[in-house]
Amino acid sequence: MADGMNGAVIMRREWRALARFILDGFLAGLVFSLVMALAVFIVSSPAQAAQAARPAGALYLQDEAGGRMASPLVFTDVRMRITGMIARVTVEQRFVNPTDEWREGVYTFPLPEKAAVDHLRMQVGERVIEGMIKERGEAQRTYDNARQEGRKATLVEQERPNLFTTSVANIGPHDEITVAIEYQESLRYDEGTFSLRFPMAITPRYVPWAETASVTATRVVDAERITSPVADRAEGYVLPVRIDIELDAGFPLRKLSSAYHPMKIVAGSDHRYHLTLADGPVPAARDFELAWTPDVGTAPGTALFTETKGGKTYALLMALPPAPAKSAGPRPPREITYVIDTSGSMEGVSMEQARESLLMALDRLAPGDRFNVIEFNSSTRSLFAAPVPADADTLSRARRFVSGLRARGGTEMLPALEIALAGPREASILRQVVFLTDGAVGNEDQILKLVSERIGDRRLFTVGIGPAPNMFFMTKAAQFGRGTYTAIGDVREVNEKMAALFRKLESPALTDIAVAWPAGADVWPRIVPDLYAGEPVIVTAQFNADALRSPLSLSGRRAGAMWGSLMPATANAQQAGVGVLWARAKIDALMDAGRRGAPEGEIRAAVLDVALTHHIVSKFTSLVAVDVTPARPAGAAASKTAVPGNIPDGLTGFDALPRTATPAPLLMLAGLAAMLAAAALALRWRAGA
Repeated sequence: MADGMNGAVIMRREWRALARFILDGFLAGLVFSLVMALAVFIVSSPAQAAQAARPAGALYLQDEAGGRMASPLVFTDVRMRITGMIARVTVEQRFVNPTDEWREGVYTFPLPEKAAVDHLRMQVGERVIEGMIKERGEAQRTYDNARQEGRKATLVEQERPNLFTTSVANIGPHDEITVAIEYQESLRYDEGTFSLRFPMAITPRYVPWAETASVTATRVVDAERITSPVADRAEGYVLPVRIDIELDAGFPLRKLSSAYHPMKIVAGSDHRYHLTLADGPVPAARDFELAWTPDVGTAPGTALFTETKGGKTYALLMALPPAPAKSAGPRPPREITYVIDTSGSMEGVSMEQARESLLMALDRLAPGDRFNVIEFNSSTRSLFAAPVPADADTLSRARRFVSGLRARGGTEMLPALEIALAGPREASILRQVVFLTDGAVGNEDQILKLVSERIGDRRLFTVGIGPAPNMFFMTKAAQFGRGTYTAIGDVREVNEKMAALFRKLESPALTDIAVAWPAGADVWPRIVPDLYAGEPVIVTAQFNADALRSPLSLSGRRAGAMWGSLMPATANAQQAGVGVLWARAKIDALMDAGRRGAPEGEIRAAVLDVALTHHIVSKFTSLVAVDVTPARPAGAAASKTAVPGNIPDGLTGFDALPRTATPAPLLMLAGLAAMLAAAALALRWRAGA
């Protein structure tokens, strides 16, 4: 009996030892997972791309071997000339090589989403070389040949409509090369105010890796081209920028202001103004925005700008429909879904702005409305399974939910939009989606295609959050979703900007808009999108030089009633650059057709025809300038270096996943494998015992 008891005691001891061994294995696997996750976060952090040490006059990056590598420096001068509805902008980038070696500098930078880049000049000493527009592959070959032959060369390529790359070959030791890029864009006019936005920073783009239940992830083939290094914020800012603006308003102004950068304003005659940065050069760390409001009674109602060249007339029409009549009855009920981005790139001021905006939106809901709140980062979380009636209980739950939102993880937009755009059409209720995000993604085309296919009878309103949102994605998503967009760059703007958005949400759109152009006119956009309170009709057209003889007719429908306007053929002003804006609008419309599924071959051929004819950079064309004289000695190598940018002001976190090939689910699998391995060892030990 004693032997039996001793055996039982020994057995219990063995099982306790086995249990401890398995527990130790589990804990080891858990620790392994946490350590791997921390390592990935550290390695993938964009801030780690820059070395800590940066002596005066040089910026050091980490090279592939882990050593230090000096980067070319870039100094930027921006000169804007604004007349009528058009801004002509020159961006001068001065590349300086502070080292004793030959360098090739590669600099990725943002421009406005509707910029028509049409000129390039490279200055080497006293020589100025004009850039030529070429098919993208041909331009790349021209640049590569010059680089290999030791000649100085510059290549400007479009990565996205608002994201470009300048490559400069063979910058000599302690030498500099000046690159001047020119572009043209039309101004924005909304609720009585003209505005212009010049982006100066890039929020690191997230490149998704996952697939959803019904959407297959499309590989972002140019992920490396849109992912540039950033400087260590602890070592100060890089990329100083100076801005000089000549504004010919054409009418008295009630207000002229720069929202995020103090300006020195000198008023001249005939409503002209000269503006410069009040504090001198500023770091390229947040977007610049200028806005001006005409005096009461001088706001434009209709304007037609034309340019004639090559036997063709190009026209830009802006017409402001009348304000909607005030409704005496109650607002009809609606269903509204709020989608909020809580990814890592939103950490800091962006998350604060998004929470404040969403809390204000919840306060605006009325009895009879239905709503839901969806947050997304690496995963998606919906407050309710489906939109629910807005009452005291559901609104209280929503406010607690929103107040507790925190930024973390990646930017997996597709699953959240799939939920927000799910469900059959409901003709009896107005359905709207409000999307709050910085838009820091690299798979814009895939998301836009989803919006185009799933929007149904809804309207999508985008709210760009933070100091440097992806405005191409924000404006294009709103266009595809037949809504409008708003940009909030400071928490102090939340009340004003969200109030303006609510007026649009609650005002009937002007639909079925048509403009009667001369016969044979090539008009873009072909279909004018829906408009909301305070928004103008803006259309470009090309036609024969002598065809504009009869008045232009504009028409539309608002709340079931027809609206129309006539513009005399003589009521137009000559404006240089309208032809470039028409070409840019046509390219934009062609690329939209491609995003909706049109054959790429057809789109490419059509875009090439327009871009080469009008000398415009596009997805399929680039500008290249090459010096004829070899500069780099034979046998001397030139190191290729990516010029770093700044993390946008106020952002304390950013997405890590696009920098690594080891997403969080794989880390969990690694940890699980470690735990299973420990358990297998325990079983082998038990069998051997």
